[in-house]
Amino acid sequence: MVIHFNDRDSLLIWLYVEISNLFSQTELPLYTARFSNNFVPLFTDAELLTCAVFAQVVGFRNKKDGYIYIRDHYAQWFPTLPCYEVYNRKLNKFSEAIRYIYKSIARKYGLANGLYAMIDTEPIEVCQPQHSQHSKAAQPFVSKGYCAAKKKYYIGAKLQVMAMARINKLPFPFEFALASASMHDLEIAKDTLPSSEYENIDLYADLAYKDQQFQLDLFEEKAINLITPIKKEKGQAELFLFQRANNSIHSSKRQTIDTLFAWINDRTGIQNASKVRSADGLLPYKLCRCVFDKSLTA
Repeated sequence: MVIHFNDRDSLLIWLYVEISNLFSQTELPLYTARFSNNFVPLFTDAELLTCAVFAQVVGFRNKKDGYIYIRDHYAQWFPTLPCYEVYNRKLNKFSEAIRYIYKSIARKYGLANGLYAMIDTEPIEVCQPQHSQHSKAAQPFVSKGYCAAKKKYYIGAKLQVMAMARINKLPFPFEFALASASMHDLEIAKDTLPSSEYENIDLYADLAYKDQQFQLDLFEEKAINLITPIKKEKGQAELFLFQRANNSIHSSKRQTIDTLFAWINDRTGIQNASKVRSADGLLPYKLCRCVFDKSLTA
């Protein structure tokens, strides 16, 4: 399903209605529940999350620029909009709520006509290598890891993305997870895939996800066929012709997820998190912009 908007006002109204419906009809309020005297703030959670998602969709890479835009152009729409410090502090606490909104919109608008899916991770760096010995950003979540694609060590986190393939379009990201950089890709998948609500998927992955027992269990429990390349057996000099052909087909199916990662980084700058100072600020709500871009206008 594709939705087009003629102006930003219409987009903002639509987002507010969708998020308000999620608050009234789903378990979204569980992710924003408060146990204090201020459990019903003047600036409602629906307004806060609408502003956050709207700012990302229209193109603002960081929260402050998005906040300033909303304050300058929609002050009459949000008369109780707080100062930026309060806005930012509340938003950092609601990363799980934003994730829930993201998934709900993806299920409702974005997964039509999927052929197969891909899974991969990309690094999120929070400091340059020369500062790694003294880095204290987002501790204890942030750690040292290795990126095989870039052949380098880095300090930061990993973003795992599952994306549905589409004909003549970039894949549609419908599931993501954030983990410490020291965590192996396979371990992230073991934490996320068995609990995923998605089933009956051919899921293409690289050799990092190769684990015969895990792949068998995943297929039996969720009907998720986790497909990895064929690797040489011990003592095998080279792959047979049909094995090389299989790996070539596998590589061609996964190629578009690298393009997707490049597109996500271009839109959000998510790979460079050098300004992050806390684990809450690290959580990748920016990815929502990519999801909304693709589900509404792709």
